[in-house]
Amino acid sequence: MRLKNRLALVIVLFLSTFVGCYSLLLLLEVPERANVETDGALPWVISLLPGHVDTSLRGAAAQRQALATLVHGFDGIRHVRVVLRAPDGALLARASSPAKPAPSWLVARLAGPKAATRKNVMDGKHVFAYFEVTPAASDELTELWADFVRGATLVAGLSLATMLLILWFTFHALKPLDRICAALRALAKGRQDARLPVFASPEMQEIAMSFNHMAERQAASNAERQALLRKLIDSEENTRRSVAHDLHDELSPYLVALQPLVRTMQLKCAQRPELSDFAATVDTLISHQSHILAKLRAILMGLHPPELETLGLRGAIERLAAQPLRSDDGREIDVVLDAGGDWLAFGPTLDVSVYRLILECLNNARRHATGTRVDIRFDTEAKVQGRAMLAIEVVNDFSPGHSGSGGGGLGVPGMRDRCVALGGSFAAGALHDDKVWCVRMHLPLDAAARNDSHV
Repeated sequence: MRLKNRLALVIVLFLSTFVGCYSLLLLLEVPERANVETDGALPWVISLLPGHVDTSLRGAAAQRQALATLVHGFDGIRHVRVVLRAPDGALLARASSPAKPAPSWLVARLAGPKAATRKNVMDGKHVFAYFEVTPAASDELTELWADFVRGATLVAGLSLATMLLILWFTFHALKPLDRICAALRALAKGRQDARLPVFASPEMQEIAMSFNHMAERQAASNAERQALLRKLIDSEENTRRSVAHDLHDELSPYLVALQPLVRTMQLKCAQRPELSDFAATVDTLISHQSHILAKLRAILMGLHPPELETLGLRGAIERLAAQPLRSDDGREIDVVLDAGGDWLAFGPTLDVSVYRLILECLNNARRHATGTRVDIRFDTEAKVQGRAMLAIEVVNDFSPGHSGSGGGGLGVPGMRDRCVALGGSFAAGALHDDKVWCVRMHLPLDAAARNDSHV
């Protein structure tokens, strides 16, 4: 759960708990308040009721009517119930109850039965009638319930408004976090231009300034590292090229010149029987000379592929893809090359880097591919953030668990470093449930390093 959602949940739970506790406290006070009000009203009502009549003056019927009228005068009175009864208990009059009683569940739970108080009405020494005054806590509960509903509604409304205000403020205050997370993700993907805008919140602005400062330092560090790697690659390629030329121009001619000499020696040994003791030595010399020459050619190929100078990058890649490729277990692997579009001279460093990257991908496929096909796709018109890029994708089946590196080549780390040094990007990983290994590379096409001649 995201931070904003957790904060919203905490606020809702807190305010809901507050409203619930407040309502519960109010409800717990209701019985005590009802009893206090009811017990206070009982003596006052009893004191208002007459205790004597004189039937000799007005007659018994008139006195009963007067007492009944008095009882009805208590119609709707709260806190007590007034009843007039004859000496034998017969009902003579009853005051009516208030029109809006409290909820029955509340009365049943909080207002228990109350004992009635009797007040006799004497006619001389005889009981003419009597009043029953019963405390009625339900009336007070009605009032308290109405107060409770109003108070709880007000508190709930204020709490809801407060909750919405806090939630709005929280979401508004944390809204920059989305921008911060997006910038962090962009930086993690290699976007060196990822920056945060100015935020109104001082706290968020401090984070933005720290992030931008960190991103600038990282960009500067990456630029220095990229420049250093580029120098190392340039130096390495220059050294390779120089050594290759020296070997080719200085050593190779002598080895080639030895071939007719040793062949002549072999012919002489065959023609003259007295030289037969040297024939085996000459044959061994011929074998060693051929082996040294083959090794020298392989070394020259590794130091600086001659196809790059004779065929250009595109021709060298096409020849590389056309060569038979066999896996370590003997399976033939077809290399399918898609090299459409205009190929311009990218510069010696980029040319040899692309060639070595493709060669390493093919070596990895030879060692680890489980299928019989490798697809190589070039896009010379790719755009990444407005920059012209050479996009390369190499896809092949592979055995799960391999690292994509091994042997004496560049390996995945070396390929990544070379791409970064050239100002590009590198990504390698498994796709389609770990059944396909895909390498994607983007290398910038620097216009200053190009020329107008087509390869």
